[in-house]
Amino acid sequence: MIIDYCSPKCDPIRLACNQFIITGLICIVLMFFFEDPDIHEILRCWAPILYGGFLSVAVGYTLQMVGQKNTPPTQASLILCLESVFSALAGAVLLGESMSPRQLIGCVIIFAAVVISQLPEREKTPAAEA
Repeated sequence: MIIDYCSPKCDPIRLACNQFIITGLICIVLMFFFEDPDIHEILRCWAPILYGGFLSVAVGYTLQMVGQKNTPPTQASLILCLESVFSALAGAVLLGESMSPRQLIGCVIIFAAVVISQLPEREKTPAAEA
C-alpha cells in the first residue's frame, strides 16, 4: 500500500536506493549493539549475505516499485503473492538449499491460487441463475 501511494509521486529507483542505504546503515549500527560480529564469519557467508541483502532486497524491491508504479493495486497484490514462491525457488537454485515436501506443496498451492485468481469469470446463463 505504501509503494502504491509513493511510487507515482516520486522516482521509485531513488526511493528504493534511499530505503536500502538507510536500512543498511541502521542494521550495521544495531549489529554492534546486539551482535558480536566476526569478520571471518561474515566473509565466510558472503554468498547468502549478498543474496539476501542485494538480490532479494535491493533488486527485488526496486523492480517491485518500478513495476507497481502504473499497475492497479489489485493486480499488483496478486502478482506479488508469487514473491514467496520465486524467493524459495531462487534460494534453492542459487544457494543450493533443498525444500521439504511441505514447502514444495506450499509453493504449488500459492502458484495455483494466483493463476486461478487470474482466470476470467464464466458468463452466467439465465438458466444457471434460476
